Amino acid sequence: MATTKKTPTTKKLSSTKSAKATVRPWSWRFSIITIGIYTIAVATAVVIALSASQLITTHKNQARLDRIETVYSSINLDDSYRIENSNVFGDKRVYEWDKGRTYSSSIEYVHADTIANTTADLDAKIKSAGFAFTEEPYPGSVYKQYHYKSVNGEYVRLTVSSKPYDDAVYNAFIMDKNLSGINLDAIDKNVGPSKVTIKVNLDDNNE
Repeated sequence: MATTKKTPTTKKLSSTKSAKATVRPWSWRFSIITIGIYTIAVATAVVIALSASQLITTHKNQARLDRIETVYSSINLDDSYRIENSNVFGDKRVYEWDKGRTYSSSIEYVHADTIANTTADLDAKIKSAGFAFTEEPYPGSVYKQYHYKSVNGEYVRLTVSSKPYDDAVYNAFIMDKNLSGINLDAIDKNVGPSKVTIKVNLDDNNE
């Protein structure tokens, strides 16, 4: 009697299990790759956006700095004005306690002449640079201060005082902690050399 030979099914089952086993790792790897690509894309976009923002800010600051330096150059001071201190910057620095005001760039000079002559000379130079006189906020003060503005909305603030007078006041204060040991009225407020401060602001004249 002939017998029917049955084909074992173990190979098919093994093949099916193997196929299922290989699907899971590839699916998992595909998800990881997709997440990785997405993360890299987002990170790249963020870096590009930050870089673009930084470039724009840098460009604006440089443009402001160039404009401020142009103002100083236009005043055309000669070598008789010796720079003692300089703080010129392009970024917009807002007051911590008043967001409506900004810090000014500033350069301090010493000039070997009287206060009257130095003030007259600087007043003429600033006006020749295209700035119109707007006010003298403290008329009669020991510290002469004049404000100017250009048609482009640039502000210049000039302060002139006697360096010997300033030094005498400062020295008396640090030695005695008060001014009782010095007769301020006896000091000539017009005597040179002159201490000069020129401030430039592109935003306001509130400082």
